[in-house]
Amino acid sequence: MQSSKIPQFSADYAKWWERFCNIYRHERLPHAFLLVSPATMTSLDFVYTMAAVLLCNRETKPCGECQSCRLVSAKMHPDLNVIKPDKAGGIIKIDQIRELQDLAYHSPQLGVRRIILLQPAEKMNVPAANALLKLLEEPPTSLTFILLAEHISTILPTILSRCQQWHLPLAQDWTALSAEGAADKSEREKLLAEREEIIQELISLVKGNISVCALASKWAIHGFSDLIWLLSLINAQMLKYLLAGSKEEHSEAQLLQELANCFTPPILFRQMDELYSIVKKLNKNLNINPLLTLENLLLGYKSFPG
Repeated sequence: MQSSKIPQFSADYAKWWERFCNIYRHERLPHAFLLVSPATMTSLDFVYTMAAVLLCNRETKPCGECQSCRLVSAKMHPDLNVIKPDKAGGIIKIDQIRELQDLAYHSPQLGVRRIILLQPAEKMNVPAANALLKLLEEPPTSLTFILLAEHISTILPTILSRCQQWHLPLAQDWTALSAEGAADKSEREKLLAEREEIIQELISLVKGNISVCALASKWAIHGFSDLIWLLSLINAQMLKYLLAGSKEEHSEAQLLQELANCFTPPILFRQMDELYSIVKKLNKNLNINPLLTLENLLLGYKSFPG
């Protein structure tokens, strides 16, 4: 399986790749993986490389040359079925899962395995999740599920219990945005381009150089869900820097380290819980006041500096 076609994953991702390879070599594949990670290019490369290995017809997997590998690369493999919302920011509906219920029991067209990639898994509504659960309870032996989720707070516990969960690291390219992972790619790209300024403004907030109300009002120009998405990534990256440190020397890393040093891990975990709670409400289309919610979130950073 040591193929030159495998992407050069970072050290954090490489250990998870080695784990997958070991599971595959020893024929201990679960029927369902749940990979928890922001939808960056690295996480999507990881998922599609998993699929390429599972579908490749040659001994050295993925070979990158056989028909299966070429079709996976082109995202046109008939045995790789991708389920995602019909539109940006939408949900995965029960009709999409019902289509799988017939397809799942059909023999693979090109090999011995069929893969269902579902992303983002947290976007399933309750009827869709219940329909998926029936498939997960008695899956065909030739079927492998790969669920990719940014968080698991809205995924049914019964689905979680039937998947092997891997919490992938926040890769070095955590700012690399994929079209599939963005509700509004142009807005998120704009936010990413301004991320150093946003980190600097959080530092100013903690130091008392700007008020909660002023900063929340300034950030109101951004799409609320996209801003929460970016703040979740920043918060997670701060946790990584605080717990493991950083050897990076570029300006963004230095700003993140400076900001992270203002807090303790329990505070950042508390903020992450609050961010996930907001995401959960957004996914359920609950009516929330964006400005007030953002002010309350920023108070969590302002009130507990280290």
